[in-house]
Parts: sequence; C-alpha cells; structure tokens
Amino acid sequence: MVNAFSFCLYGPQNPRYYPAPMTENIQLILKHFPGWVIFVYVGADVDPRYVDILKTAPRVILRYTGKIGAANMIDRFLAIDEPNVDLMMVRDADSRVHWKDRWAIKSFLKSPFLAHTIRDNPAHTTAIMGGLWGIRKEAGLVIKDEYTEFEKNPINLGSGHDQSFLAVQLYPKIKNILLVHYSNDLAGGDPHATEFPFPYTNDIYCGRVESTPFQDSEEPRSTLGFLPPSFLKISS
Repeated sequence: MVNAFSFCLYGPQNPRYYPAPMTENIQLILKHFPGWVIFVYVGADVDPRYVDILKTAPRVILRYTGKIGAANMIDRFLAIDEPNVDLMMVRDADSRVHWKDRWAIKSFLKSPFLAHTIRDNPAHTTAIMGGLWGIRKEAGLVIKDEYTEFEKNPINLGSGHDQSFLAVQLYPKIKNILLVHYSNDLAGGDPHATEFPFPYTNDIYCGRVESTPFQDSEEPRSTLGFLPPSFLKISS
C-alpha cells in the first residue's frame, strides 16, 4: 500500500498551472515525501508535449479522464479508490506543497484521524477545501460511489462543483473523524479543529496561488515564538 498525492490538469499550457507549477510540485513531493506516488488526472485537452514529460517523471502515475474543463476536479478525488492507495492528499497545481502545508500533512499523519482538511486563508470558508484535503482508505468511503449518489440530487453551494460535492456528500460522513488545521478563526465548529501554531501571513499560506519560480523554505525550528503571549508568561 502507498500514500499518494493527487492533482488534475486540464486545458492548454497556462503559467498558473503547468508546465512549471505542476513540475515544481512534483519536485517538492519527491524531495519531502519519499516513497509517495503522485497521481495526475489528465484532461483531454492537456498539451501532449507536457504529458510526454510527465510520463518520464519518477513516481508519477497518469490517469486519462477524457474530459475537458472543471469536471476533472472531481476525478482527482478518485485516487483513494485505487486498490493500492492507503492515503490520498489532494492538491491544486497552482499552489505548492510548501513548508506550512508539509507541516500540516505530517501532523495529520501522526494523528489518529482518518480525514484532513486545511482552512488557512480568509477565503477558505467551505467545509472541505477541494485542493486542501486528504483521506485514509480506513475511512471506508468509495469516492466513485459517493459521487454517483451525489449526482442523483446535486446541490450547488456556490463554492464550485467539487467543493459542493465534498461539503454535501462527504463532510457529514467524516466530520467526526476529520482533523482541521485552520487560521483566521475558521474552525467552523468542527470538533477536531486545531489552529496553526504560526502567525498567519499572506506571504505563505496553504492553497496560495504561487508564482514561478517558486522559492521553497524550511519550516521554523521551533513553534515557541508563536505561542500566545499569555502562555509564554505562564511558562516563563
């Protein structure tokens, strides 16, 4: 069994998504998550020259959707249905798996929880962020079946089709096994919401659309400097 990241690509070359952003994400994952595989769900209109490059990338597994447009954003959730995938982390190609995201992922890996999402930026108001969530096979959900059920009576929450599906169909089933890392008072009443132990900044947050070339950095050596002043006073 393997752990996996999952992305989707669609449309012609676009400096926001590929080639460079997707390639940078692959490089970050290869460096910081050795042994993990990377699923890329490839839309019908992705530049074939970049597809050929992806074919040569180590630990990258391509799945061809035959679709165009945002429908591909649902397909990236299917990686957890793969028989040999034990854990899936879904990410957007235009963000990066930077130190803060890596910290949250590794915290989730050490936890007993079976699902994970991040609400970091003030705009992250949906229950499960489509490009900032993950789930373990142990949660017992088959995404293909869940989506088929959702499509019988689809509800549009105005947050994108993929996030409407997650909020309506999955969230009620995983709320009690969901670890939420949040900033900006975005706990949302979740029973297992944990605030990031770092001060929020627009310069680096999970899900941020990044420019290229992306300059990665390492996580802080200690979170002591990020403790609330009252806690520091008590512990001094």
